[in-house]
Amino acid sequence: MAAGVDSSPTLPDLPTLVRQAKEDPSSLLQVVKDAGVAGAISYTAVELTFFSIALPIGYFSWHASTGEWLQPLLLLQEDGVEGKARLLGLLLSYVVLLKTLFPLRLGSTLLLTPVTQRAISGLPALGSAGGLKRELLALAEASRGGVDSFDAAEQARFDEIVAELTALNPTASPARSALLSGEWVCRWTSEKEINFTVEKGLFGEPWRRTLQRIDMATGRLENLIEFEDGCLQVQSTFSPDEANGSRFNFAFDACAVRWRSFEVPLPPVGKGWGEQLYLDKELRIQRDVRGDLLVATRSR
Repeated sequence: MAAGVDSSPTLPDLPTLVRQAKEDPSSLLQVVKDAGVAGAISYTAVELTFFSIALPIGYFSWHASTGEWLQPLLLLQEDGVEGKARLLGLLLSYVVLLKTLFPLRLGSTLLLTPVTQRAISGLPALGSAGGLKRELLALAEASRGGVDSFDAAEQARFDEIVAELTALNPTASPARSALLSGEWVCRWTSEKEINFTVEKGLFGEPWRRTLQRIDMATGRLENLIEFEDGCLQVQSTFSPDEANGSRFNFAFDACAVRWRSFEVPLPPVGKGWGEQLYLDKELRIQRDVRGDLLVATRSR
């Protein structure tokens, strides 16, 4: 299921609830059950609140009317204690009285449930996209962006997170989405050529960062590997695939390497496709025609 889709049960409207209350009051309890976790939390909150108020009121009201203090601890003592039966009868009578207010408590639960549903939907659930993205980027950083290989457990977890985020992708037809436009910083890649260049540098110039710039409006894609005083730049076309909303097609049409004050054009070679597995405002995961993965975060 895509992220951002609220699958929690919805409550009937107020006229429907009133009609159900008249026809079959017990059916309202089923409505609360159908609301799932939000209904259970709301019911528990209302019951705890109600009895935390009702019991002290009954306790002090009894003292005000009789001058006596009830002694609930008598119920914990052995049978035969004087006043125990009387106390038990009083408490049961009070509970029966409170039971007549059950419709009020149930109505309060129904009113509270939509509020609880909204509160729950705003919480970062375990395994949510936010938590998975943080874990993915932590793994990426620990492997120096893909330069260092994962061990077996790390690789398995990395692959699992990618699969989970792919299932949670919030953007329909991501290769056609305007969210793609912008500058993206590569945080991890399995592409050996990039990782080799990152590790070795450019003629003694250390690597700084790897970027992709995408302009959906002009249909352009620019790949850059920046060094301390140099840059490798590859430009290509960019066109969303007509049949698959997750894929785009590209063809390299310009390439150059700059080292200090020298710049040398290189022949652009290659074309293929890329597939957006996950895309939101801050992170994207891409797989290319060779099966290499790219994890990138937006810089602007």
